[in-house]
Amino acid sequence: MAKPQTTPTAQTAPAMTDEQLAQAQAQAAAAAADPAAEAAAKAEQAAAKKKAAEEKKAADKAAREEKKAADKAAREAKKAEAKAKKDAEAAAKKAAKDAAKQPEQNGIRRPKPGTDCGKLWEIFDSASAAKGAPAAISECKPKADAMGINEATCRTQYARWRKFHGVEGRVSAAVTPESTAAASTAAEANAQAPQ
Repeated sequence: MAKPQTTPTAQTAPAMTDEQLAQAQAQAAAAAADPAAEAAAKAEQAAAKKKAAEEKKAADKAAREEKKAADKAAREAKKAEAKAKKDAEAAAKKAAKDAAKQPEQNGIRRPKPGTDCGKLWEIFDSASAAKGAPAAISECKPKADAMGINEATCRTQYARWRKFHGVEGRVSAAVTPESTAAASTAAEANAQAPQ
């Protein structure tokens, strides 16, 4: 046999006061608003996460750009330093070259000492200093021959030495008693020779 089904009987709720009624309505509104508030909170959290991600991305990009700029500045500084070093070396090399250059007068540059030409100029200078006037080539040629320097080189360098010092005209050999006697003997011999 089946049991008869019983239906619950509605219990009568005690009467609510206005305060309790307002509180119940507020709870019902909060319960109804709770899903909307929860969704709003989730949306707000998602927006905050998105904003934080964008800020992090922007900060990372700024850091990369800053690093890139710093690397570029370092490369440029290194390049500038290398260029300055190269320029300094070139200037030092040029200064050394200019310091090693011999003086120039009247469009002629003095030869470097120790070379054949330099040795010839030393002979010309010493002979001129001993004489107190420009020396003649005939006075210097025996010394050059003793050193084994070619006669053409000797004559060429003598001409350049004269131009360097501004000596113009013919330079005659020093008059010595022996050269005077030899010249007079030669003149007498020419005079006595039959014609």
